[in-house]
Amino acid sequence: MNIDEAAKVLRNLKLKERIEVYKGRKGTIISATRTDKICPHDFAVGLKIPGRDEFYPTHIRLLFDLYLKRISNEKDAHKLFFLLERVRNGDDPEKLTAQALELNFPMQLDDPDVNLYYAQLLMIEQDFNYGPHGCKKGKVQPPREFLMRFIRWVASGDEEIDKIIFCAVRNKPPPRKYAQPLTFTFSP
Repeated sequence: MNIDEAAKVLRNLKLKERIEVYKGRKGTIISATRTDKICPHDFAVGLKIPGRDEFYPTHIRLLFDLYLKRISNEKDAHKLFFLLERVRNGDDPEKLTAQALELNFPMQLDDPDVNLYYAQLLMIEQDFNYGPHGCKKGKVQPPREFLMRFIRWVASGDEEIDKIIFCAVRNKPPPRKYAQPLTFTFSP
């Protein structure tokens, strides 16, 4: 589902209702459970990795995973960052999954297809809580752009992950220069 279709499904969840959004190639299940924790219609993103209990990671896991990917295979990481830009712009992760699965990362927490779906859900959560129908005031519009700027910061390689995560957990916005969408040229 594109971001608007997914948001509609998530907005219609009943309190405590859980849906499975995607099952990755290695069996990781990505879910969403309506919690109303921060604002009405807020939901928790869940990951169920085979052999482990379901847990509810945050954007910090995504940022750290993207950092690992960037330092272990910069060329493929840039392709993944470009796919994440497309998700931010509304593209359906399902249509991008085949490209993501061609990428190879010696170091990672989650497969790149899982990153696409997980990031989409985190972006929708930002839109719900900090958008026009949310109960919090957003720092950027659309609210999903706040997370995307952190992703661009990781992609840039300008800083160590420590500084990026420090700002993310303290809800400090990334530098303004990361408001510009990523553009990459790929060489064969």
